Amino acid sequence: MTDQNNFLDTISAEKPVRLFLPIIESDDRLLIQCVLKKEKGNHFTLLFSSGTLPVSKIDKNTSCLISLDDGGKSISLESNIVQVVNNQSLEMILQKTITHEQMREYFRVDCTVPIILKSTVPEEFGTPDDNWKITGTTVDLSGSGLRASFTTAPPDNTQVRLELALPTTETIIVKTLASPVRISQLTEKLWDVAYQFDVIEDEDQDAIIGCCMVAQRRLLRLKVKVKGS
Repeated sequence: MTDQNNFLDTISAEKPVRLFLPIIESDDRLLIQCVLKKEKGNHFTLLFSSGTLPVSKIDKNTSCLISLDDGGKSISLESNIVQVVNNQSLEMILQKTITHEQMREYFRVDCTVPIILKSTVPEEFGTPDDNWKITGTTVDLSGSGLRASFTTAPPDNTQVRLELALPTTETIIVKTLASPVRISQLTEKLWDVAYQFDVIEDEDQDAIIGCCMVAQRRLLRLKVKVKGS
């Protein structure tokens, strides 16, 4: 993790960011656009447009995730709410920073959703050999990559177009360019493959991270119930 005090010193005084806000008695996170204003040390303030911050529904005891772009690099800030200042600002304290490369391990969750691999060659320009499609199922998922199972061998050392359907209230189809990190043949007709996302839209990455956070929170609640019983 990056040193939080040094990192805040490197960004602009008022930085547009995206906040995953925890909600009371809900697994979901509310995604809100806001502005990060630097304060002293690892303290900062989040500023919101009028009417966008649901003050009465904020879970102040759960850490927040803040996503931002830093010179073309995706960075996330895990932070705690110090206090709700008013209906347009939150006083925050930074706990740790997470880079895109660290995101895979930090927010990796077990998640089973359908996945499709396709050639990166556009259909109108490709040969019949380029117009292939392989379906599979994810094993785990993160904001920067995934692991999936296939019954057909995926191409080795080849970038692919990757599509997956997130299990949100309204299904979100995420489309990325991805490259294989590891391919393992488990049986005669089963392959386990880890992919990293090479190109992904901010909105799609936010949707994946939000989905992972929901899954993490449900898992934590399950653990608490099991321990309590």
